[in-house]
Amino acid sequence: MFSTKFKQLGLKVQYYRQMKNISQVELADEAGISRSYLSKIETGKAQCSVPVLLQIAQVLNVDAGILLTDKDI
Repeated sequence: MFSTKFKQLGLKVQYYRQMKNISQVELADEAGISRSYLSKIETGKAQCSVPVLLQIAQVLNVDAGILLTDKDI
């Protein structure tokens, strides 16, 4: 169950990143994380902390709640 939730979160991060036309490197730099960590978040292979999630959401200019909901994009 949790792996599915992390996968959904990662897909949403990836979707909004691509909609903003931001590379993984740019998002990772602005969020203060490594590109490889961001890649793992986007693929659901890594969990992110709340502060990291908030930072990603801020850079993407989306509400963190949107990234956490079960609703499809």
